[in-house]
Amino acid sequence: MRSNRARYQNDEKKQEKKAAKRKYMSYEEVPLEDYRDEEPMPNDITKKFLKMFFILFLSVVAVLAVLNLDKLTPDNIAHWFQYDLLGKSEGDGYPTGFSGSTVSEGNFDLISGVPAYCSDTTIAVLNSSAGTYLEMQHSFACPMLSVNGNYGIVYNLDATCYTIIKRDSAEYTGAVKNKIFSADISASGAYAILTESEEYLSKVTVFRSDNLEKYNYSFADYYMNNVSISKDGTRAVLSGVSARNGGIISVIYVLDFTQDNYLQKYEVDDTYIYSVKYLDNGNAYAVGSAGSYFININNGGKTDISYEGRNLTAFTLKRDQGLIMSLSANPDGRDCDLVSYDHDGNKDFEVKTGEKVISIDERKNNRAILSADTVTVFDRDGKRRASAPAGSDSRKIVFCNNDTFYVLGKSRISRLTASA
Repeated sequence: MRSNRARYQNDEKKQEKKAAKRKYMSYEEVPLEDYRDEEPMPNDITKKFLKMFFILFLSVVAVLAVLNLDKLTPDNIAHWFQYDLLGKSEGDGYPTGFSGSTVSEGNFDLISGVPAYCSDTTIAVLNSSAGTYLEMQHSFACPMLSVNGNYGIVYNLDATCYTIIKRDSAEYTGAVKNKIFSADISASGAYAILTESEEYLSKVTVFRSDNLEKYNYSFADYYMNNVSISKDGTRAVLSGVSARNGGIISVIYVLDFTQDNYLQKYEVDDTYIYSVKYLDNGNAYAVGSAGSYFININNGGKTDISYEGRNLTAFTLKRDQGLIMSLSANPDGRDCDLVSYDHDGNKDFEVKTGEKVISIDERKNNRAILSADTVTVFDRDGKRRASAPAGSDSRKIVFCNNDTFYVLGKSRISRLTASA
């Protein structure tokens, strides 16, 4: 018993000696403030790391800003925050129905890269998932839509009211004194409205982006029917029609808003001008019933584009590219040839499609047709590179990117991707 007690006391003394050599006896007995690293990271290393991270972050932001300088507007930044970051107006995907009972082919286009339409009751802009950026009712009896970049103008044909829209909002609603024949808006927000006139046959009035009038020009000899304004809002190309010697004669005017007289004027016999377009590079096209016309506004030259005995079945004028059209030698529009001209008036594409073409569009080096229920994409060499089923009720296609389209049907809008 004594030896056990002595051994126990001896072991206890050894434990005390070992404990004296340790910094802490146990974690339970140590205050919380003593739980810290003996060698913390130096402050200068932490500051250097944060500084390097911050510099790298700013470099990435600067590169993105330079690459997207033209898109860094207050409107686009606000849009990104509301719709992309916060997820506002997320949709259920395509296909989607549209508000109203009908949308004409001319009232379906892209604004800021997403689909915009004007039905018999509604003006709307959708996003890539079929959510709604803008939806507003209108009371126009015959609405017409014209889009240019981030802007659109909806006007009431043969009436006096119009509305300026952007992707997310209705910017302005106004009215002119006389009935509207045509209207167009520039990428800068300036717009032109072609109307009848009390003293002349027609009159065009140009408004600044703040909706104040800056220019007008009256036409005494022609009933003007089309107007297209330049990208910067400083010039316009117009077309009109009159009678001469028992037939019709059309006219093409080019106006400069700094001059009192017209800049250029061209008359063409026995044709009716369907549409005109002022291109982004400063040239223009006019598409007529018997032929089309390229206008080099810089040198004042006009080039006639013959249909070579074929019938025009469809066409699209692109501000950034030029003219693309389908021509058929058959009265019923079968076996169409697809032909395009670039923004300098040069023919850059022609191919026999073997199809009855309903709608056409182009983007960069790709041309596309809608025929029956199929979208077909041709490359720059005229080879079929991709296709996709579009639905039997499809009426119009517009390129979203090189292989993706928005498609207008009788009662819905679809989004499809063509594949090889």
